[in-house]
Parts: sequence; structure tokens; C-alpha cells
Amino acid sequence: MARKVQLQPAYCMHARAYRESSQIVDMLTPGHGLIAAVHRGSRKQRGANRILFTPLLISWSGNGELFTLTHVESQGARHFDLPGMSVVGMYLNELILRLTPKSSPSQGIFDLYRSVVMALGGNEIPCENLLRLFEIKLLEKTGHGLLLDREADHETEIQPHAVYRYDVESGPVRIGQSGPAWNILQGTTLIALQSPLEMKHESRGAAKKFMRGMIDQHLGSRPLRSREILQFMRMTPPD
Repeated sequence: MARKVQLQPAYCMHARAYRESSQIVDMLTPGHGLIAAVHRGSRKQRGANRILFTPLLISWSGNGELFTLTHVESQGARHFDLPGMSVVGMYLNELILRLTPKSSPSQGIFDLYRSVVMALGGNEIPCENLLRLFEIKLLEKTGHGLLLDREADHETEIQPHAVYRYDVESGPVRIGQSGPAWNILQGTTLIALQSPLEMKHESRGAAKKFMRGMIDQHLGSRPLRSREILQFMRMTPPD
């Protein structure tokens, strides 16, 4: 017997063409985690692509790994429309899709995503600070939390002027000198990452390098499409 789920809050993480007029959409929900569903006839609907970064209320039915959407309605305005910001949102979506287990309920991940995309649309907090917050919290909520306030012994506080090598399994280990590797960083960077929303400009570059390397440890060899697009946008001069 087909399962029916009614009127659940959701965000669309990704949509791809399916047959002549439909899409397969990946939806993030608090009570059912990530689900994949067929959105019938959606490619013929006006503004079909605008469900991204829009709070939704959805219903679906079916069994197995691919459901059928039976109802989709917006619960508010799209959080942002600027093209550059949409690529940033795409990065958040890719991290959700790559790091979050399918059909694993998580109110915490849903609330984290909602709060960050809303803040991105508000333009009050620097984008890089919000991205670092999202990365740190998502790793924590998917079982890959970082040790940022103590050395690997879990007792010694991080010293701002010390140099550390961050071991993925055990945490920061103090070393004698700095180096170019992504996991060698100053104590000041680890301290800044403890409060990412308050991070100052001088810490952002090192924090970004470290977090990119850390996330790559959990993503495997397949690159993120959003990173490639952002790199292309930086290399392409304006008209």
C-alpha cells in the first residue's frame, strides 16, 4: 500500500528534468530527511525553477526510493534572487545532498539550512561568515564535528600564537612551524572558527582554506559543481 505524507515543510535541494514535462526533485524535510520525488508537469509550470531557496509545504505518496509529489505550495517569498547568491545557495544544497543520509529525519539540519538561507538574503552578516557557520554546524550534525577549542588531548586550550596540524580523527596537534598544507593553521584561526559569525576579515582566508580541506575529507573524490561555477565566475571578466 502506498504511503501518503501530507503537508510537510520542505526546501528543494535540486531539480533535474524527467521525461517530457516533469522533474525529479530532492527535498529536505525535518521529519523525513532527504526524499526524492517526481514533480509531474512541473517543467510546464510558470516559474518552475523558483522553488529553490523558497520555503515550501509539500505532500507526497508512494513506496521505495522515488515518491510522487501530490502537492507543492510556497510558504513565503524566495529568500534571494541575485545570481551570485544563488550559486552560494547551490553550494549549501550540494553539501546537504552529499553529507546528509537519505531519509534520515533531522529538525536540526532543516533549521540550520533555513536560518542560513534567510540570513544570506538579509545581507546583514558577511557571506563567508555564514558559510563557515553552515559548514561547521553541518559537519557536527552529520557526525563529523570539529574540535576547535582544545588540543587533541581534549584538555589543553588552543593558544592563539601556536601552530597546529589538524588531524581529522583526533583534532589539533601543536607543531613547531607552519606549512602550506590545508590542515596546518594558526591557533588564531581555530579560535575564530569557534564563533564564525563574529569572524574578522583577517581570519577569513585561512578559515576558508581549512574548512575547504576538511570538507573534502568527507566528500570523496567527486568535486562540488558549485565550486567550479564560482571559480569560473571569478575568472570571467565582466562585460
